[in-house]
Amino acid sequence: MADWASRLREWGVHTALPFWAERAWDKRSGGFLESLSLDGQPVTGDTRRVRTQARQIYVFARSHHAGWTDGLDLAVEGFEVLERRAHAPDGTPGWVHTLTASGDIESPARDLYDHAFILLALAWLHRVTRDSHYRQLADEILIYLDTHLTRPQGGYAEAIGAAQLPRRQNPHMHLFEALLAWYDATGDRTFLTRIEAIYQLFSTRFLDRDAGVLYEFFDADWQVTDDPAGAVVEPGHEVEWIWLLHAYRDHGAKVDETILDFLHAHGTGIGRSRETGCLVATVRPDGRTLDAGSRTWMQTEWLRAAAARQRAGHASAGAELETVCDLLFKHHLDPAIPGGWIDQIDASGQRVADRMPASTLYHVLGAVVDAHRAGSNVVESAANVL
Repeated sequence: MADWASRLREWGVHTALPFWAERAWDKRSGGFLESLSLDGQPVTGDTRRVRTQARQIYVFARSHHAGWTDGLDLAVEGFEVLERRAHAPDGTPGWVHTLTASGDIESPARDLYDHAFILLALAWLHRVTRDSHYRQLADEILIYLDTHLTRPQGGYAEAIGAAQLPRRQNPHMHLFEALLAWYDATGDRTFLTRIEAIYQLFSTRFLDRDAGVLYEFFDADWQVTDDPAGAVVEPGHEVEWIWLLHAYRDHGAKVDETILDFLHAHGTGIGRSRETGCLVATVRPDGRTLDAGSRTWMQTEWLRAAAARQRAGHASAGAELETVCDLLFKHHLDPAIPGGWIDQIDASGQRVADRMPASTLYHVLGAVVDAHRAGSNVVESAANVL
């Protein structure tokens, strides 16, 4: 096993997952905590995002499937609590957006990003348990999206009961990921049809082939907004798409290699900090930096992209993986309590975050999965491994 892979797998499986399995659950009110303090104590009383609950369910279902945690009971109970509190509690279809710490509805909006992560959690619960209830709920969500959020310009609306604009690529990217997970869990080719529709939106709207960048924000017709805030690029999302597109290609889909190359060149070129070496938060298409800070998830997604490129035979990817892993540990993991992370640093590498968001564990687990895969000669797709 490569040094980077053994280092990350050891930390993830033997330090991070036990740390979070012990601390993630709210022992007072049920459900998963939104965050921990930097010394690993529960942060109580804050808003509970439905997407965070879904991410934690995914983490413990998937890590249980891998044999890394005894997490199935935690995942199942987490979902039971989430379903009871967030699934149409106000009598209208869909899942609410946020809850209070005690489980009451805080925001009744229906958010596309949330539904994507509920689908991802359901895919792994179904895969581990084969309980038909999870498939039924997933089908219900897809019908809900088709009925209430589909837009004639393509893709889905941002939300119901909340801002419609700007439209964003990010929720569609995570819906792409969730649908890949469902295809891998079931072999049902209807999921591939849905995935292909999002890929077409990605390649014709989100991506600017001339500029070689992935845009984030759009108007109702999927045009980059005239407001200067519209011309924003997030290097972390550029590299995230790389491993997702490799996973899609693993299923026989045709993905233009030049897209993968320029996403990598842009994301890890002008998207990288000169001071820390990490990927930065946001840049302009021409490379001017908007936010030179860094978050943990950006480096884990960069690592996953490099791992996908290594599997595809890119000679430079091995050295890149060692570099990214070093940066991840240097700036985000090693300065934190064992098993945790310093989630955000500024342009000079100084700590900004005052807590550890639980939602980051989803990104961390993905990187640990790829570390395991690198040492196991696994030939399945990135979405299907473990």
